[in-house]
Amino acid sequence: PPPPPPPPPPSSPVANWELISILVLSTAGPRMDDGSCPPQQNWTEGQDETLRCSARGNPPPHLECTKDGEIFPPGVPRPVTRAHTGTYRCLATNSLGTDVRNVTVWVHCEWGWGVLGGPGGSS
Repeated sequence: PPPPPPPPPPSSPVANWELISILVLSTAGPRMDDGSCPPQQNWTEGQDETLRCSARGNPPPHLECTKDGEIFPPGVPRPVTRAHTGTYRCLATNSLGTDVRNVTVWVHCEWGWGVLGGPGGSS
């Protein structure tokens, strides 16, 4: 018997391109990089700041950041204190894997008396 006929051509090049992009982006494990999750972030005490971290992947990854074992949601503005200085661990997971990033946050603050030796002390 003769081979089956070829499939009909796509109705337009755009339809064909959309099909290709869906196939190429079908699945991917979580990924964070310096652009999506900067490893060094500088905040200012008293200002509202946001932990900048996001992850890509398909299916979309679940992202959770913690500091000292406490959950610290990325992307949520909050007033900054000196206690926010430190290292945050961000973990992105989906059914295809895991990616981890450490983010160091530095808080710029004005050092008043009593911080480096108290009144009359050296600073």
